[in-house]
Amino acid sequence: MDALVMAIDMTIAMVVWMRIRGHSWPRSVEMSAAMYLPFVALLVPYWLGALSGSALMVAGHVIMFPLMLVAMVWRRTEYWH
Repeated sequence: MDALVMAIDMTIAMVVWMRIRGHSWPRSVEMSAAMYLPFVALLVPYWLGALSGSALMVAGHVIMFPLMLVAMVWRRTEYWH
């Protein structure tokens, strides 16, 4: 559960910063999904004992960054200025 708390904390902070920077709610939700969903998906192998807690944290972050980059490249006119 520590991974979900950490993911929620990071996502809230990122949404606040995106809103301060003028990004829309749909873009904020999109980026939130890119940050949060890897941790949710990795909970299944964690619960099954196939993934340790530290591996869950590392893998969640490793997966999160490319997903965030994909979201930014997909909507590059909104992120690259």
